[in-house]
This record gives sequence, structure tokens and C-alpha cells, in this order.
Amino acid sequence: MLKTFFLRLVGLLLSVTLLLGLVNPEAQAARLTGKYYEDGMTMIQTLRTVLSEGDPLMNPEEARAEAMEAIQEFSGRYHGQRYDKLQSFTTLRTVFNTLASQYRMSNRPLKPERMERVLMQLDRAEVALRREG
Repeated sequence: MLKTFFLRLVGLLLSVTLLLGLVNPEAQAARLTGKYYEDGMTMIQTLRTVLSEGDPLMNPEEARAEAMEAIQEFSGRYHGQRYDKLQSFTTLRTVFNTLASQYRMSNRPLKPERMERVLMQLDRAEVALRREG
């Protein structure tokens, strides 16, 4: 009986989530276009903004949350063998793993040497995207 209730509750929550996604499609479409190269450049710009100067209207926690949301959205859309062979993808994945591990483990900002490495990797990913695209 408890299992049935739980399954119905999960089904209801999924239904509501899907309905909200259909009602407000701009929320998902605002960041990703479905074109890998454009979305990759958008991700690089978003991460540079969050890491370098930050958004003056956001506090650091909101900026970290925004970065994590963007990373999850990009990773959820682009994965698999089609992208694994792209240098830009593997470089971005390295950046994502670095940032995700930092943001999940600590509320502190990135150390300067780690920040420099991430920004350098973003530069490499941008060059690779321009070459591949």
C-alpha cells in the first residue's frame, strides 16, 4: 500500500514537472539552442562571466548555482559517442568536472591557480570550437 502511494506520488510529480515545462518552454530554450557549437560558446561565456567578474546582481552562491545549472543542462543535452571525439567537448568536460567537484565540496571560491587553469581550459575549448565548427 505504501509502495503504491509512493509510485502514484512520483508519477504525479513527474506529470506536474512535464506540464510546467510545456507551459513555459522559454525556460529551457533560453540557454540552449540545440546547436552544439553555439551552445558550447554560450557555456564558455557563461562560465567566464561567473568565474571572472561575476554578475554584480548575484551573490556568490547564486553564481555557483547558475554555473551548476548550466553545466547540468549542457551535460544532459550533449553526451555520448557523437561528442566524445571532439576536443572541445573533452576540454569542456574537464572544466565541468573541476567546477562541479569544487562547488559540491565547498562553498569557498576557487583558488587562484585553479581559477587560472579553468580559464585556460575555457580558452582552449573556445579555440577548439572555432576550429571544429
